[in-house]
Amino acid sequence: MSRLFLFLTVLTLFFSCKKDKIGPQCISCEENPINNTSNSDVLIINEGNFGWGNSSLSVYNKSNNQVSQNVFWQQNNCLALGDVAQSMCQFNGKGYIVLNNSSKIEVVNMSNFISTATITGFNSPRFILPINNAKAYVTDLYSNSIQIVNLNTQTITGNIAVSGWTEELLIYNDTVYVCDVTNNQLLIINPQNDQLVSSIPVGENPSSLVIDKNNKIWILCDGGISSTNPQLIQYNPANRTIEQTFIFPAISQSPNHLKINAVGAVLYFLNDGVYQFNISDNNLPSSPIIPSNSTIFYGLGIDPTNNDIYVADAIDYVQNGIVFRYNAAGGLIHQFNAGIIPNGFLFIQ
Repeated sequence: MSRLFLFLTVLTLFFSCKKDKIGPQCISCEENPINNTSNSDVLIINEGNFGWGNSSLSVYNKSNNQVSQNVFWQQNNCLALGDVAQSMCQFNGKGYIVLNNSSKIEVVNMSNFISTATITGFNSPRFILPINNAKAYVTDLYSNSIQIVNLNTQTITGNIAVSGWTEELLIYNDTVYVCDVTNNQLLIINPQNDQLVSSIPVGENPSSLVIDKNNKIWILCDGGISSTNPQLIQYNPANRTIEQTFIFPAISQSPNHLKINAVGAVLYFLNDGVYQFNISDNNLPSSPIIPSNSTIFYGLGIDPTNNDIYVADAIDYVQNGIVFRYNAAGGLIHQFNAGIIPNGFLFIQ
């Protein structure tokens, strides 16, 4: 009887969850347990290393500066989140975590990050946009289509044919706008019938977009790898025209991660440092509000409650990344460790 007990104990220890089975998610991190989230929490999406399956989520409580690491792993009986966490959105109390190399979306309760479903069948998903309570669109790197997901059954029910890589997307006035990276276009989709309506030529490599308080859409085009000068474009969806185009001065620049503050008046983006641009400005900013100082700024987020600026430093893409929290004027408030390659932020509401 004692030998059987010993054998079962060894088996339990051998097969118990260990992060080193899937690669370290946050090296030497203190994993503060998390019970329930609050509006004081900021979620950090750590994409992890390609092929290692070590993506993770960190939760930062901005009221007490406490950080909880590997919260998905902790809350789901040591279940690995997956390979390369690309993005995440929250909708109707659920969090949708897009994992491109794992070709899936993990669905969690936003209150405790416990998994409720896994949506599979994608190729290399990038971003998810809920259209209504029953439907969402998911862009993709390789599938030549935008996937249509039923949010009730958590399954793919159809697709919208496109040509190449699609990236960020938004919905405004019953119309969906999508960054078409491959063809340098802004795609316009009717979500009522899931049909591609039109496409607008923009700059090279459009990857991120936001809508401002005047209902104008801003598209950031990074220009490719020193292919063309990057552009920031203002598009009017009312008459489907480009109203302004701001061209970056150097072909070597690569602006990315376009964000906007809660009132829709100030744009932010990464271009080595963090830059700030008022939607009424006539020229691109010449200097950053937050210089990078030789760090690798890899992710950006703007807190909708107070305009605090969160910047993720990937360091060397191997060790834990660092998150810097600044006030709206660019003054450093706090910094803390996150997981490997932090790339985005979600402000829990």
